[in-house]
Amino acid sequence: MRDQAPARRIGRARTRDRLAALGAPGPGASGGSGGRDPDRPAVSRRLIRLLAIAAGLVAGLLARSPVAALIVAGYALLGGRLWREHRRGRGAARQRADSLDLVGAAAAELRAGAVGGLGGVLLLPDTELDRLVHAARRLADGTGAPLADLLERLEAQSRAADRADAAAAAQAAGAQLTAVLLAALPVGGLGLGYLIGVDPLRILLHTPVGVGCACGAAVLQAAGLAWTRRVQGAPPSRAATGGGSVRRRLRRLRLRHLPERPSPRTPWLLGLVAGGAVGALLPTVPGVVCGALVAAVTVAVLRRMEPAAVRTERVQVLADLPWAVDLVGAALRAGAPLDGAVLAVAAALDGPAAARLQRIGRSLRLGATPAEAWQHLADLAPARRLIAAAERSSASGSALAGALHRCADDLRADAAVRRQAGAQRAGVLIVLPLGLCFLPAFVLAGLVPVVLAVLGEVL
Repeated sequence: MRDQAPARRIGRARTRDRLAALGAPGPGASGGSGGRDPDRPAVSRRLIRLLAIAAGLVAGLLARSPVAALIVAGYALLGGRLWREHRRGRGAARQRADSLDLVGAAAAELRAGAVGGLGGVLLLPDTELDRLVHAARRLADGTGAPLADLLERLEAQSRAADRADAAAAAQAAGAQLTAVLLAALPVGGLGLGYLIGVDPLRILLHTPVGVGCACGAAVLQAAGLAWTRRVQGAPPSRAATGGGSVRRRLRRLRLRHLPERPSPRTPWLLGLVAGGAVGALLPTVPGVVCGALVAAVTVAVLRRMEPAAVRTERVQVLADLPWAVDLVGAALRAGAPLDGAVLAVAAALDGPAAARLQRIGRSLRLGATPAEAWQHLADLAPARRLIAAAERSSASGSALAGALHRCADDLRADAAVRRQAGAQRAGVLIVLPLGLCFLPAFVLAGLVPVVLAVLGEVL
């Protein structure tokens, strides 16, 4: 092979400059802090706790009430955590955009013939993109698949996914603003009391009924905010893992393993505990019958519920499956057989998707039919078209690589549709925490003290 050292040095120098601009270490960089960590939050958790405690102490001294101190400290801590998460999300979005620019630049350098264009990249600022890019490089090194094509496809599909996420976030913004306004309703009620000439805070903080209302309202609002976040769903995995200092991620690397499924005896043990508790509280014949019914219902419900580990594994597989299918298609275009391509992708990728692909590849290598081998993805509804394409290609002899790329595009489109549907569904389901948590909290903390203060003035 002819000497490509000048092009390699140019590519590495360009990539090192871009990494330095992004705050990631280039080749030969030391582990010391060469600048401020872009992912490091401006306010730490300890400082947020201290500020919340200080706000609670000030409020308690001004209002002369420990209840006011606890409530203000709790709201300050919650607000600080939400603000910190917002800052981290914005930082992760910036790092993802910078990482996509870097991936595009590396693909362009590879197109220009700089074989070392990716040689200087140790870790991208975005964790997910870093993992996918290095999986593509390992596959290209092992099978000869064109790395530039893979990087360009990854950049284009990632930007399309980001646009879909932005549209879903815009649709969910209404539900978030509604939750914030509803949480501030009690303040408006108290302000209305002062406008009509009464002191509702004295009732709320210095009487037993008011203290009970304040505590109940705080619990209801906390439950309503948690319920709202649950309705909106967890943020995308890219936002959750997009940040992270490169040096800190290197220090925290661990071996990955699949989560173990819970023991089948767990529902029976929990059912026995629930039934025994009911029987102990009601030590009579009807109580024993109720305990047996509670135990049976508990066992039936728990056995029908999907374990959290299984649900997490399925979500991770669905997130990685489109890129894994793209990699299999690229390996097939490079001339690898189907079983070798699947096993090469399983070796290049990591996580639950790699484990399933490894089982598929081994099944194909041991002589299983495509219908039997690809059944390892049968529990994933979006993967049914992929299984059908593999079976159709085996039966007709048609090329599978193009069908795999189309299936990968379909999987990404389905994921975008699911995210948008979830955002629209959140706008409807927000009615539940509104009616069951926020409005009762408004009544307890915003109306009851005002009514009691007005009655005290009149009577």
